[in-house]
Amino acid sequence: MRSIIEELTKGNADIVGYFVACRERWDGILKNAHSVSVEELAERLSKEQFYFENICGNDRALGKVIMPWSGFATLYSCQVGYRFDDGPLAYKLSQAFAASTCSGEVKFEAKKAADVYFVSDFA
Repeated sequence: MRSIIEELTKGNADIVGYFVACRERWDGILKNAHSVSVEELAERLSKEQFYFENICGNDRALGKVIMPWSGFATLYSCQVGYRFDDGPLAYKLSQAFAASTCSGEVKFEAKKAADVYFVSDFA
């Protein structure tokens, strides 16, 4: 995440575009996610990692960071926190990342993002 912030401070507008595109992808991934099991959501995530890497300018390392951070950011608002039942969904998302076949880097970033977004409050 530090490298992303550094790029933003340098004015790298591509980073903003990557997050916007990733958020749009998350809207599809999380559609009806309240009603699926952790295992099914983990399977969805496993199939999506390469998409995130591609959308981030084919920068695999960057995609592995942005994937989980943009997922949790999709569910959280700095103004209101979690809306409706998005808190429990964020917890489910953290469990799904852990159970997925995503890379170790994605899982590591997902754990850090889950901590920043207070996901454990919904355990």
